[in-house]
Amino acid sequence: MLHIIKHFPLHDSFLDNANFGDSLILKDEAILAIKKETIRPSRIQKSLEHLNLYVKKSDLLSRNISAKELVHGVSILDDFDEQHEAQLQNMAFLSCN
Repeated sequence: MLHIIKHFPLHDSFLDNANFGDSLILKDEAILAIKKETIRPSRIQKSLEHLNLYVKKSDLLSRNISAKELVHGVSILDDFDEQHEAQLQNMAFLSCN
């Protein structure tokens, strides 16, 4: 099942209902839930270990968060549009699929 979460902190009810192998897209403020400094050995970390985790590259850029700050195993979705063209000019590379 696909879950799209926008709010932080993550609610216990979500953690209780997520199943092994579910996919979770964290957007907006929810990306804070998977920063290394935020997620320490806890119930949240154990609950997220069995999920496929995704974040949008634009959410990372808008909050000035690098991929290195995220926990291991998070996939970054490339979702650039005109709104982020100015930020693209400052990047060393651009992935075009």
